[in-house]
Amino acid sequence: MTGPVPPYISDNRGAMHMGGGDLNYMAFFADAADRSRKARLASIKELDWLRQRFVHPPGYGQAYDILRTHRTLLLDGAPGSGRSTAAKVLLRELSSGGERFHELSWDDENGKYRVEPDLIGDDDRVWLDLSRADERIWQALQDDLSSLRKRVDQHGALLVVVLPARGSETLWPQFGPLHSWIDRPSTLEVLRRHLRLEGVPGAATSPQPAFLSTDRPILEIARFAGFVRKAYENATGTGYPDWYKAAERASTGRGPEVATVVSKLRFGPQRALLLATAMLHRAHVDHVYSAATALLETVDYADDRHSLERSDLIESLRDIGAELDADRHVRFTDLGYDAAVRTHFWHNMPGLRDGIQRWVATMIDHPDLDAKERDELVIRFAEQCLHSMHLPALVDSVAHWTKGPKPYHRQLAADRALRSALSVEEHGRFFRRQIYDWATDSHIPEALAQVIIIICTEVIAVTHPDQAIVRLHHLARRESRTTDARSALLGMVDGDPWMRRQLLARLTKLPTVGKQWERDVDLFLGLADPAAFTAPGTRNRPLIAEAEVRKMLTEGWRRAFQERGEMDWKTGLRQWLQMAFQDDRYRDVLIGVLVAGGEQRGDVLARLYSEARALPRSITESREQYAAFIELILQKIFAVQGIQVT
Repeated sequence: MTGPVPPYISDNRGAMHMGGGDLNYMAFFADAADRSRKARLASIKELDWLRQRFVHPPGYGQAYDILRTHRTLLLDGAPGSGRSTAAKVLLRELSSGGERFHELSWDDENGKYRVEPDLIGDDDRVWLDLSRADERIWQALQDDLSSLRKRVDQHGALLVVVLPARGSETLWPQFGPLHSWIDRPSTLEVLRRHLRLEGVPGAATSPQPAFLSTDRPILEIARFAGFVRKAYENATGTGYPDWYKAAERASTGRGPEVATVVSKLRFGPQRALLLATAMLHRAHVDHVYSAATALLETVDYADDRHSLERSDLIESLRDIGAELDADRHVRFTDLGYDAAVRTHFWHNMPGLRDGIQRWVATMIDHPDLDAKERDELVIRFAEQCLHSMHLPALVDSVAHWTKGPKPYHRQLAADRALRSALSVEEHGRFFRRQIYDWATDSHIPEALAQVIIIICTEVIAVTHPDQAIVRLHHLARRESRTTDARSALLGMVDGDPWMRRQLLARLTKLPTVGKQWERDVDLFLGLADPAAFTAPGTRNRPLIAEAEVRKMLTEGWRRAFQERGEMDWKTGLRQWLQMAFQDDRYRDVLIGVLVAGGEQRGDVLARLYSEARALPRSITESREQYAAFIELILQKIFAVQGIQVT
């Protein structure tokens, strides 16, 4: 191809929008709790996937015994030995599956290095990955280790801390019994395990490839196994020597080879077709041609030659080393070549990066692409941005896609890009911080806010539930036209006592600086479901049995009574009174919280008393129980008012 080709639609699949107006891709958040539960189940399946492919390294048994005995393990090992994966597998092997698995953060939103013990709940399985922390951070965090251990023991949790490089050299003596070192597992056994589970025949006796002649991080070996499977599926050669050769070429990069090819493609349309093929690898040829044409238009390339003077389809593809399969999908003949082409254009042609960003934005809305092709385009673009120097490019793209009108495809693209970014451990912290910055922006576009709501509920809540609460809380405080963040936040904590307690603490904590948010009162009234606070939690211990929780509930009701009118809190008040009458186990504390909350308001206490007397007859069938109930309320009201009754 050496010239533009008119775009046209060959098929349509996925979501369609017929007619005018916007198609909003996220509309309902009432099922946030269900989505969070499904996401947690998916996370458990992912841990089981890791466990199946995990080869126990030397030292694993000792690490297992330390964790089982002391409930805290300080895991050490050489970089690339699979320490982070070992930490997760250890926690999974010492669990029944019903526990919460999540990662602890070692920096807060103010840039301070500390770990909050309260983030560990009953029976939690948590890990703290310090593999990328420096000496200064490690020394600061050792101060928190004792309080973390105490919390772990009190709540029957398990904690694995992945130490930084050379962290054991400055380990405090009292933590020595918790320290354990693992060596690298057999790399050939790791490869064979992956190949077997990838369905490659003869994996158990597969020979050792030259690829393993040098030390490779475990993650690279897993990636190499994936390329071997692709070589087998593509019928590349006749056995392991050929499959290994193809996989090694794909794994080690083909930069010089691609650079040579690009240097020989002197015309813009040829290079546009090469990049479009790489970004839409295995897409339908019509869609690849439309994308190449759109790229030329985006970068203002002009070609006035007549179409009869340009190369035909087959010749154009042959020039860039691509071919058509039986379904007229475009593919490169060599394994891994598409990734190498993408890397070459992004990293070696910096003047084209802005054009590529604009082109991807154009293609997201392009009618030719189906849902799968659009997703893969976005994911491949995100992969190029996931390097320390280019992270802002992905941030800018997500922000751009979600400005103005809210078409379905742009929101979905932003969602896919952020999921890709958050899945990379090296950059997860950066993007969680970026999502925090967006969530605290009072002028955030509604489309971006909706994307963040889903990302918090389905992604961040699984690995960092505390951070999901913080980000959704900031959104809920600021939203004006919708209540999506509020619904998602309250739905996410529904059925989860630990998350409910965390949110309650945020809503009732008096700020040391800044203002109190009026919206927090509304959120509290939505959160203060008496059935949830009296329900048996983990270990059959309801939240309201905790003195600290009762204190926070009292503060929440105090603010509600002071800052909201009766119409706002009357429904919640009636629910508490009904629960107090029906459940004599917690009657005293439920009434005590309400009365203490209204202590400074005589009119509120009078309303509390009158609402109690007006309980429906179906609830107050027993005259004796009813009389005792009213008497208890009067006693508590008199007590807070300093009235002594003889």
